[in-house]
Amino acid sequence: MMNSSKLDAKVLESSKWWMAAGIFLFVLGAYVVSSPGRIDLIDGQVRFDVAYNWLTKGRPLLGDPWVAPMRGVWGQDGFAYSYYGAPASLFAMPLIWLGGIGDLTALERSRFLFSMTSPIFGALISSVLFLFYVELRVPFRQAVAWTMVSSFATFMWPASNSSFDNAQHAFFSVSAMYFGFLSARHRSRMLAMLAGLLAGTLIVYQPYLFLIIPGLAVSTLTWTTPEVSPGASSPRFASNVGKFISGPFIVIRSALHSAGEARESCIRLLFFLSAISIDLALYFSYNHLRFGSYLDDGKLRMQAHSTVSLFGNPLSGFLTLFASPGKSIFLYSPPLILGLLGMRYLWRRSPSIVLGVFVSSVVLVLFVSCISFVGGDWCWGPRYLVVVLPLWALGFPFLSQDKFRRELRLAVVSLGVVIQLLGLSVEHQRFFFERGFNDFFWAEDSWVYFKHSALFARVEETISLRDGPPPTARRFNSLPVPDWATYSALGPPPNMPRRLAPEWIRNFKIYFLPRPWPLWMLWIKPGLRPINLQAWILSLVAMMMIGGASIYRGLRTLNTGTAQNSISNHELAQV
Repeated sequence: MMNSSKLDAKVLESSKWWMAAGIFLFVLGAYVVSSPGRIDLIDGQVRFDVAYNWLTKGRPLLGDPWVAPMRGVWGQDGFAYSYYGAPASLFAMPLIWLGGIGDLTALERSRFLFSMTSPIFGALISSVLFLFYVELRVPFRQAVAWTMVSSFATFMWPASNSSFDNAQHAFFSVSAMYFGFLSARHRSRMLAMLAGLLAGTLIVYQPYLFLIIPGLAVSTLTWTTPEVSPGASSPRFASNVGKFISGPFIVIRSALHSAGEARESCIRLLFFLSAISIDLALYFSYNHLRFGSYLDDGKLRMQAHSTVSLFGNPLSGFLTLFASPGKSIFLYSPPLILGLLGMRYLWRRSPSIVLGVFVSSVVLVLFVSCISFVGGDWCWGPRYLVVVLPLWALGFPFLSQDKFRRELRLAVVSLGVVIQLLGLSVEHQRFFFERGFNDFFWAEDSWVYFKHSALFARVEETISLRDGPPPTARRFNSLPVPDWATYSALGPPPNMPRRLAPEWIRNFKIYFLPRPWPLWMLWIKPGLRPINLQAWILSLVAMMMIGGASIYRGLRTLNTGTAQNSISNHELAQV
């Protein structure tokens, strides 16, 4: 019996890791092949330039002649620096180096590989989410299925195909909660420290993200709720909110009176919080390196020179994020509704996770609703909410099936996939230029997204791709270097009125070609392409096939082990 039990555990553990690896390869291949393959925004170009200069000059300088005047902040040594955090540039450095294979003058290939930074993090999110589902005792097949829903039917797909670093934020948030949950399950202080270190990385990216860290920290606590049998109906969620929110305070009060699991939970929480000090030290050190001050990261100095107010209308901000036709997260990710509804059933199994998601989300939404650039423009969708999207996806497998018929759930997921494909189809900035928007249009009218919708406009934009670029589009991009295809698109000349922008963009192919690189590169002369098009496509298809085979092998091993050793469904879910 002991040997059989060990064999069962070995089979399950092997299956889990085969599937996690397969999911990573499959999602990565799909994300890379559908990505723009170029730096698609100024923010990305800034982060690339910082990484490039860090590699070549040993300092994170911002020396790009076109973006430095717009985004540079003068440092203590008289050089310009970016006010963005270091991680997005640091994590991209290996890709930039590989682009040149030691020759860093091969900027086109380096920029192409730099644009794959977020797809890698997006694929990692998928693997972590799958492992999280398994730890939450979701059967393997359901865990794989709902991981794919999160990866391809929600806003995570377009977010992972952007030069913005929001997908990277999401990886660290879901990983911190995952390891926090593991620390509680295995009573491990070291895992709690790892969770804290991952959570603290968010501060190094963007200091305001410290707001969600208390919610992530809740995952290290353990308290119980009454179990509900599989066939029984769940108690009303609203009637249990008081007990639900008071859980952490009960744990802390119990820890003060006696030793036991309550005290151990609090110790894990302290280990989680103490690990954040490492990230804070890195954040302060990076500030001092650039600006000679531990507290000055350049953002407030940049804001001081801006004519746009930092804070906006909280009411319009909140409604923009959830109810507007232009930026509602539920329009850009319909399946998230299923995830939020499933939370009421997940909290019976893991109240700490649901409370952590709730606290992180509420605090983030309240903050983002109050800033004037609530939409994070110029971009596709409400990108500031991406950091919590994988946390909302944790509720997917727990949706009550008697409330939502299978056909309805399938319809919502299918709609989500279609919307993500629309998001990947066309250059995002076309929407803003065709309407002649000014750079800070969102500050001029806080209700702008109740009047305009990039999502609804995308249907017509996508259909128009069949016509190809207009006859006036003789150049690929508006860059001063016409042979470049991977550099960020630059807007109209400063002295040109924006009302002329709709005609101006008709001079450039980039706004009228499909956004994924395997399609627009067909319009580029082979000698000017940053990569070998055919070799890359074949390699990515092979990667997806290997990933799919790995997932299949894991499931087949699972089935074989189940048949031979009579492992019950409940035992499968325990691994």
